[in-house]
Amino acid sequence: MSYAFLIKAHIPVVSHGCGSHAYAHNLMRPLHGLIVLLRDLCESPESVDVSTRQKLFSTADIPSDIAARVSYEDGGETVRLRWINNVPDMPVDQQTTLQLDVLRRLIQSGDVRASTALPQRVPWTTTRFVQDVDDIDYEAYLSDDVVLLQALHHLHTHGLLFLTGVPDSGAAVVDIVERIGPLKNTFYGSTWDVRSVPEAKNVAYTAQDLGFHMDLMYMHQPPHLQFLHCIRSSASGGASLFTDSFRAAKELFVEDVQAFQTLCFEWVNFHYNHPESHYYYQPRHVIELQPLIFGDLKDSSGNLEALLERAQQSASADVAESTPPHLDIANWLQAIAWAPPFQAPFSYKQLLSNLSSTELGGQPSLLQRFNMHVERWHKAASTFNTLIQKHEGIYERMMKPGECVIFDNRRVLHARRAFEVGDAGKERWLKGAYLDWDPYMSKLKVLQRRVTGAS
Repeated sequence: MSYAFLIKAHIPVVSHGCGSHAYAHNLMRPLHGLIVLLRDLCESPESVDVSTRQKLFSTADIPSDIAARVSYEDGGETVRLRWINNVPDMPVDQQTTLQLDVLRRLIQSGDVRASTALPQRVPWTTTRFVQDVDDIDYEAYLSDDVVLLQALHHLHTHGLLFLTGVPDSGAAVVDIVERIGPLKNTFYGSTWDVRSVPEAKNVAYTAQDLGFHMDLMYMHQPPHLQFLHCIRSSASGGASLFTDSFRAAKELFVEDVQAFQTLCFEWVNFHYNHPESHYYYQPRHVIELQPLIFGDLKDSSGNLEALLERAQQSASADVAESTPPHLDIANWLQAIAWAPPFQAPFSYKQLLSNLSSTELGGQPSLLQRFNMHVERWHKAASTFNTLIQKHEGIYERMMKPGECVIFDNRRVLHARRAFEVGDAGKERWLKGAYLDWDPYMSKLKVLQRRVTGAS
């Protein structure tokens, strides 16, 4: 039978049907007043170019009094909207066809896109990393999409992997990076060499011990992945060290939730301070969280502190596998910022917006608050640093020529033991490069669809 009704902006219309049509209509009820949203979803050839996949209209041009006549097809699985008072210069008889599962996703998650099911992140100790992640052959990485997807999954779950059999060439690291996406160019160049030089402007270019850190925290958009190809190893010393900052953050959350929150919300500054050539400066939170969407938390009251309490109880439970995904703190973490060699002096500019007029009126009150901020951050950071340095969490490897390490620069901290400088031209030599987040995620999603058929 024919089944249709009219919907307009902000005017919900109640109508009755039967069977699958009634189910579809009930699903549509919450969307009756969201007519602009529904018009914006249109992907007909008149609205989205078939070749470029770019919109052919502006959302701002949708009339505020637009309406649609709605009908259901295919047993209620397809919704057809016939537009009334359509976007200017669009066909007067234009129609939009939407699948019911798209509308379900919109209502349930606020997003019409099918979610890309990525594997769970794994906060690791050395034992867990060695158990989970095998080295990957360079040729297989370059030639086999299945192997490349495995590598990208490892970078998502653990943030660290090693390639072996890499040719003795300064250009090899370029091939490794560009298998995923374009090189990130910085003031160090599109690629760069890590070896000791006289009067170095970066401790990485000396033979000294180099503590745990992340690169380029002083930039607005630090690199996501870092690549280091070992072309020549040192005669003595120079082992590379790696540790999972997400593991340390999760342990901090369980042991001292107050310290965890301090590192989430108190600012610390980073800089590259060579004003004769380059000067970069960026304030950051040590722990950066994923946006919290409380609509996905079916048992959440919307109270962040209550959620923190439940998640902390779950994180300290004996059976980690029983932790619901939305209460696993590892899934809340987006990035860590930790680079002691490039930490800039503290400043109280970030505190001004939180101060009362009384406090702003007197310098001692402002300085007192500033000192409280520094002391709070120092206490929390000291606890976090202790967890970073835990012996069982440090993976140490003396990289050999022909090996390339790839790691998540916003998660995995790296360090290096001091080494002896050999004869000129024979010192330890790594070839480095960076890649941004966007090309990494693009390649991961494309390969996941191509290799597994997953959306």
